[in-house]
Amino acid sequence: MPRRSGLAIVLVTVTCVTLCAAWASAEDNEEKVPLKALPKNVVAVVKAVCPGGKMLSAEREVEREHGKTITEYEVKVKRVDGKIVEVEVELDAKGNIRKVQVGEDDDDDDDDD
Repeated sequence: MPRRSGLAIVLVTVTCVTLCAAWASAEDNEEKVPLKALPKNVVAVVKAVCPGGKMLSAEREVEREHGKTITEYEVKVKRVDGKIVEVEVELDAKGNIRKVQVGEDDDDDDDDD
């Protein structure tokens, strides 16, 4: 029995390390993008969902999903009411919009300096 529990501990540890590494590499896949370099359709979506808002910063993340390349842009916007939100725009490999999501800014960064 002691041998099995030792093996179980090793397997759990290896699994945790692997999952943590995968999560960390996914986070590292994000890169800052200059606002001037955003695709026009992403800018149009951001302006449509946050009219009059000011884009503060943007990040891009490229992933593979079911064998297809997906590019997600996360754009921080200061709305006219002063609230900072994050607009996520997901594009397929051809640059077509797949999904748009608006949510609370979840970073602690203060990008509106």
